[in-house]
Amino acid sequence: MTAASIAKDLRAAIRSGTYKPGDRLPSEAALMSNYGVARMTARHGLSMLKDEGLTVTRHGSGVFVRAFEPIVRDTTGGKADESTVTAEVDETSAGLAVRTLAVTAEADPPEKVRTALGLAEGDKVTVRERLHLRERKPVLFATSYLPASIAAGTPIAEQQVGPGGTHARLTEAGHAPVRFREDVVGRMPTIEEIEELRIEPGTPVLAVTRTAFTQDGTPVEVSHVVLDAGEFMLRYDID
Repeated sequence: MTAASIAKDLRAAIRSGTYKPGDRLPSEAALMSNYGVARMTARHGLSMLKDEGLTVTRHGSGVFVRAFEPIVRDTTGGKADESTVTAEVDETSAGLAVRTLAVTAEADPPEKVRTALGLAEGDKVTVRERLHLRERKPVLFATSYLPASIAAGTPIAEQQVGPGGTHARLTEAGHAPVRFREDVVGRMPTIEEIEELRIEPGTPVLAVTRTAFTQDGTPVEVSHVVLDAGEFMLRYDID
């Protein structure tokens, strides 16, 4: 009996409902006895299920079936507030708390941001960094860049941006975002992202780069959003 065979049996039991979300799987000792295998084989079988995202390990308690209750990131509603910049999530119903980590009124933009916003050499950006937490566990990290020429000196450059968020302030300033473009990439996290989102190394993330445009096609914001892929479902309408 191989570790893959043990994982296959347990996977089938999870999918059939024999083991339900929150249920504890057999211990390594139980698997050793049931399958007649060495401890490392049993451990590897359980590890394979964890790598697939089917289980979680609670140190000192055992291995449990993971309850996947995704946060829906919905881009179909057309709302224009700061939550849509980062997550398009109803933060109250999803149980999310949002923490503004840092706001920089004027900074040098990364080269890709400079290009995306059509800025000249020497132009500055206003930077907002935010963290979304679900039951105190970070699930999303976002960094938004806006031309300092329109954001500096406004509430966008302050810790509390005000009702309606960044997009409401842009609208008040005559730069209402009406169209968005998103690039989504699934990848492995960086060391910094592992620390920021408190995820296991090797846990995939979704990296979203979102650009907001005004009616005349002028880019007014670029947001880099990193989501814990095990916590989110992305929803899009395609016409």
